[in-house]
Amino acid sequence: MAKEQFYEKHIFVCDNTRPPGERVSCGNQGSAELLKLFKMKAAKAGIDYKFRIQRSGCLDRCELGPVQVAYPEGTWFKLRTEADVDLLIESYLKKDDASIYAHLILHNDEK
Repeated sequence: MAKEQFYEKHIFVCDNTRPPGERVSCGNQGSAELLKLFKMKAAKAGIDYKFRIQRSGCLDRCELGPVQVAYPEGTWFKLRTEADVDLLIESYLKKDDASIYAHLILHNDEK
């Protein structure tokens, strides 16, 4: 029997920040601003199911950041601009049409 999920979609946005001179981090690449924008716009998007967008610690793909991972699919994204946020809200959260957001997907072999 399949277990019912609390959220239909759950997106984690890395917001880890490291001091200057250390390994690059998502927080140093603007993830806090993207997270704020993502949450605000998604809340106003009229999405009719239970979802959550939240901050996470380091997801260890820092050089590709800022990165996000969405469940239940386990799809990784690289959102860098407000336009990327808008596109993911419309095409992933509202329509779930991967053909539209495919260029935002971070593949497992990317380093």
